[in-house]
Amino acid sequence: PPDLLWQGPIQPVVIPAGTTPVLYKIPISEPVVFLGIDDGWAKTVDAQEWLISHRLPFSLFLTDDAIKSNYGYFQKLRAAGVTIENHTLHHSRLNKLSLSRQQAEICGTVGIYERVFVRQPTLFRPPYGLMDNTTIQAAGTCGIRAVVMWHASVENGVVHYQEGDHLLPGDIVLMHFNSNMTADLQVFFNQVRQDH
Repeated sequence: PPDLLWQGPIQPVVIPAGTTPVLYKIPISEPVVFLGIDDGWAKTVDAQEWLISHRLPFSLFLTDDAIKSNYGYFQKLRAAGVTIENHTLHHSRLNKLSLSRQQAEICGTVGIYERVFVRQPTLFRPPYGLMDNTTIQAAGTCGIRAVVMWHASVENGVVHYQEGDHLLPGDIVLMHFNSNMTADLQVFFNQVRQDH
Protein backbone atom coordinates (compact mmCIF):
# COMPACT_ATOMS: atom_id res chain seq x y z
CA PRO A 1 0.00 0.00 0.00
CA PRO A 2 1.13 3.56 -0.60
CA ASP A 3 1.77 4.45 3.06
CA LEU A 4 4.39 1.75 3.39
CA LEU A 5 6.81 3.68 1.19
CA TRP A 6 8.78 5.09 4.14
CA GLN A 7 11.59 2.71 5.05
CA GLY A 8 13.83 4.93 7.18
CA PRO A 9 15.71 3.73 10.24
CA ILE A 10 14.28 4.29 13.68
CA GLN A 11 16.42 6.91 15.38
CA PRO A 12 16.06 9.03 18.49
CA VAL A 13 14.76 12.43 17.51
CA VAL A 14 15.97 15.56 19.26
CA ILE A 15 13.29 18.20 18.85
CA PRO A 16 14.29 21.85 19.18
CA ALA A 17 12.09 23.84 21.56
CA GLY A 18 9.09 25.39 19.82
CA THR A 19 8.86 22.81 17.04
CA THR A 20 6.46 19.94 16.40
CA PRO A 21 7.99 16.58 17.47
CA VAL A 22 8.25 13.64 15.09
CA LEU A 23 7.50 10.37 16.91
CA TYR A 24 8.59 6.92 15.78
CA LYS A 25 7.75 5.35 19.13
CA ILE A 26 6.49 6.53 22.52
CA PRO A 27 9.10 6.48 25.32
CA ILE A 28 7.38 4.21 27.86
CA SER A 29 8.36 1.03 29.68
CA GLU A 30 4.84 -0.38 30.16
CA PRO A 31 3.94 -3.23 27.77
CA VAL A 32 1.80 -1.01 25.54
CA VAL A 33 1.90 -0.47 21.77
CA PHE A 34 -0.03 2.11 19.75
CA LEU A 35 -2.11 1.40 16.65
CA GLY A 36 -2.87 4.05 14.04
CA ILE A 37 -5.14 3.14 11.13
CA ASP A 38 -4.74 5.20 7.96
CA ASP A 39 -6.66 6.55 4.98
CA GLY A 40 -10.31 5.43 5.22
CA TRP A 41 -10.89 4.25 1.65
CA ALA A 42 -12.45 0.88 2.58
CA LYS A 43 -15.43 1.16 4.92
CA THR A 44 -16.48 -2.38 5.73
CA VAL A 45 -19.21 -3.10 8.25
CA ASP A 46 -17.23 -5.93 9.88
CA ALA A 47 -14.22 -3.67 10.55
CA GLN A 48 -16.49 -0.97 11.97
CA GLU A 49 -18.23 -3.48 14.24
CA TRP A 50 -14.88 -4.93 15.35
CA LEU A 51 -13.50 -1.50 16.29
CA ILE A 52 -16.68 -0.52 18.13
CA SER A 53 -17.03 -3.80 20.02
CA HIS A 54 -13.42 -3.78 21.27
CA ARG A 55 -13.70 -0.22 22.61
CA LEU A 56 -9.94 0.36 22.58
CA PRO A 57 -8.34 3.80 22.11
CA PHE A 58 -7.38 3.49 18.44
CA SER A 59 -6.25 6.53 16.45
CA LEU A 60 -7.46 6.93 12.88
CA PHE A 61 -5.31 9.04 10.55
CA LEU A 62 -7.90 9.87 7.90
CA THR A 63 -7.64 11.46 4.46
CA ASP A 64 -10.63 13.67 3.74
CA ASP A 65 -10.89 12.54 0.10
CA ALA A 66 -11.21 8.96 1.38
CA ILE A 67 -13.93 9.63 3.97
CA LYS A 68 -16.02 12.57 2.75
CA SER A 69 -18.47 10.30 0.93
CA ASN A 70 -19.42 8.72 4.28
CA TYR A 71 -18.51 10.80 7.33
CA GLY A 72 -21.23 8.89 9.21
CA TYR A 73 -19.15 5.69 9.17
CA PHE A 74 -16.37 7.46 11.07
CA GLN A 75 -18.73 9.46 13.28
CA LYS A 76 -19.95 6.11 14.65
CA LEU A 77 -16.35 5.14 15.42
CA ARG A 78 -15.73 8.52 17.03
CA ALA A 79 -18.83 8.02 19.23
CA ALA A 80 -17.34 4.69 20.35
CA GLY A 81 -14.16 6.40 21.58
CA VAL A 82 -11.90 6.17 18.54
CA THR A 83 -9.80 9.30 17.96
CA ILE A 84 -9.88 10.98 14.55
CA GLU A 85 -6.53 12.41 13.48
CA ASN A 86 -5.10 14.11 10.39
CA HIS A 87 -3.74 12.50 7.19
CA THR A 88 -4.29 15.47 4.77
CA LEU A 89 -7.07 16.46 2.41
CA HIS A 90 -5.85 14.63 -0.71
CA HIS A 91 -3.15 12.13 0.36
CA SER A 92 -0.47 14.25 -1.32
CA ARG A 93 3.28 13.75 -1.34
CA LEU A 94 3.94 16.67 0.97
CA ASN A 95 7.70 16.81 0.50
CA LYS A 96 7.04 17.91 -3.11
CA LEU A 97 4.87 20.88 -2.04
CA SER A 98 5.55 24.44 -0.90
CA LEU A 99 4.86 25.57 2.66
CA SER A 100 1.56 27.18 1.68
CA ARG A 101 0.34 24.06 -0.16
CA GLN A 102 1.37 21.80 2.74
CA GLN A 103 -0.49 24.10 5.12
CA ALA A 104 -3.56 23.90 2.88
CA GLU A 105 -3.43 20.07 2.96
CA ILE A 106 -3.00 19.87 6.74
CA CYS A 107 -4.92 22.90 8.01
CA GLY A 108 -7.84 22.23 5.63
CA THR A 109 -8.37 18.84 7.21
CA VAL A 110 -8.15 20.32 10.72
CA GLY A 111 -11.08 22.64 10.03
CA ILE A 112 -13.25 19.99 8.41
CA TYR A 113 -12.63 17.40 11.13
CA GLU A 114 -13.29 19.90 13.90
CA ARG A 115 -16.68 20.60 12.32
CA VAL A 116 -17.59 17.01 11.41
CA PHE A 117 -16.14 15.17 14.43
CA VAL A 118 -16.46 17.96 17.03
CA ARG A 119 -12.76 17.78 17.84
CA GLN A 120 -9.71 19.32 16.26
CA PRO A 121 -7.09 16.69 15.39
CA THR A 122 -3.79 17.17 17.22
CA LEU A 123 -1.76 14.35 15.64
CA PHE A 124 -0.68 14.07 12.03
CA ARG A 125 0.76 11.31 9.85
CA PRO A 126 2.17 12.35 6.46
CA PRO A 127 0.95 10.30 3.50
CA TYR A 128 3.49 7.71 2.35
CA GLY A 129 5.58 8.72 5.38
CA LEU A 130 7.06 11.46 3.19
CA MET A 131 7.91 14.74 4.87
CA ASP A 132 10.56 17.42 5.13
CA ASN A 133 11.29 20.29 7.50
CA THR A 134 8.59 22.31 5.75
CA THR A 135 6.05 19.60 6.65
CA ILE A 136 6.96 19.86 10.33
CA GLN A 137 6.68 23.65 10.13
CA ALA A 138 3.31 23.44 8.33
CA ALA A 139 1.94 20.93 10.84
CA GLY A 140 2.89 23.20 13.72
CA THR A 141 1.08 26.17 12.18
CA CYS A 142 -2.04 24.00 11.88
CA GLY A 143 -2.17 23.19 15.60
CA ILE A 144 -0.64 19.73 15.27
CA ARG A 145 1.14 18.67 18.47
CA ALA A 146 3.09 15.71 16.99
CA VAL A 147 3.89 14.08 13.66
CA VAL A 148 3.42 10.32 14.08
CA MET A 149 5.41 7.78 12.06
CA TRP A 150 5.62 4.01 12.77
CA HIS A 151 7.89 1.13 13.79
CA ALA A 152 5.82 -1.72 12.37
CA SER A 153 2.93 -2.22 9.98
CA VAL A 154 0.33 -4.90 9.36
CA GLU A 155 -0.61 -5.73 5.78
CA ASN A 156 -2.44 -8.78 4.41
CA GLY A 157 -2.06 -10.69 7.67
CA VAL A 158 1.68 -10.08 8.08
CA VAL A 159 3.48 -7.84 10.58
CA HIS A 160 6.38 -5.94 8.96
CA TYR A 161 9.04 -4.28 11.15
CA GLN A 162 11.25 -1.29 10.37
CA GLU A 163 13.86 -3.02 12.55
CA GLY A 164 13.86 -6.09 14.78
CA ASP A 165 11.31 -8.90 14.73
CA HIS A 166 8.85 -8.15 17.53
CA LEU A 167 6.90 -5.35 19.16
CA LEU A 168 8.48 -3.42 22.01
CA PRO A 169 6.83 -1.12 24.58
CA GLY A 170 5.97 2.20 22.97
CA ASP A 171 6.05 0.96 19.37
CA ILE A 172 3.69 2.62 16.92
CA VAL A 173 2.01 0.27 14.44
CA LEU A 174 0.54 1.30 11.09
CA MET A 175 -2.50 -0.33 9.50
CA HIS A 176 -4.90 0.71 6.72
CA PHE A 177 -8.61 0.60 6.16
CA ASN A 178 -8.83 -2.15 3.53
CA SER A 179 -10.94 -5.17 2.68
CA ASN A 180 -8.76 -7.40 4.96
CA MET A 181 -8.80 -5.04 7.91
CA THR A 182 -10.60 -7.30 10.38
CA ALA A 183 -8.10 -10.10 9.74
CA ASP A 184 -5.20 -7.61 10.04
CA LEU A 185 -6.58 -6.39 13.37
CA GLN A 186 -6.64 -9.96 14.68
CA VAL A 187 -3.06 -10.55 13.48
CA PHE A 188 -2.01 -7.35 15.27
CA PHE A 189 -3.65 -8.45 18.53
CA ASN A 190 -2.15 -11.92 18.31
CA GLN A 191 1.29 -10.33 17.86
CA VAL A 192 0.75 -8.01 20.84
CA ARG A 193 -0.22 -10.98 23.03
CA GLN A 194 2.80 -12.97 21.86
CA ASP A 195 5.28 -10.12 22.45
CA HIS A 196 3.84 -8.80 25.71
